[in-house]
Amino acid sequence: MAQPFDAELEELVSKFSRDLADQIRALILRRLGIERAPQTRPAPRATSVRSAPASAPAAPASSRTKRAPSRAPATVRAPVSERRHASRPTTEERAAAIERIARIVGNGSGLSVGEIERQSGFTRSAVGSALKALKDQGRIFMGGTKRFARYASTQTAADQASLEARRGAAA
Repeated sequence: MAQPFDAELEELVSKFSRDLADQIRALILRRLGIERAPQTRPAPRATSVRSAPASAPAAPASSRTKRAPSRAPATVRAPVSERRHASRPTTEERAAAIERIARIVGNGSGLSVGEIERQSGFTRSAVGSALKALKDQGRIFMGGTKRFARYASTQTAADQASLEARRGAAA
């Protein structure tokens, strides 16, 4: 006897949650100034009566009914292989960035990554990869670690700048 009651109760709860979700979505869209025609829902398909106990959790509503997409159709985009590399710098651009950062470090007397970033106008990740390349080539040196890391054209200058930064932080 309890099975038809459970099935009917589950159907009512499911319908109520779908209607509530639709009303909330419509309210948000109105608030954002996006008006659109209400979606028409397909008729719910007939569900077979389950023999699960009443204490078993109900399956999510999305698994029982297939909804129409709530978003506008996607725009035509370039293939993934083209999009992935669209913003990556070319070899020449990367070499120019490395040279610019080498000049900035050479003109300074022990600069932090943040200072190099501000002077060059590059992102932190671009500066970091350029500094790594320059260190690997032996063109610049790093003194200190973490927040006291300083870069200079000689190891002595980099170490001295790092010590001065550490002293300045302690004062």
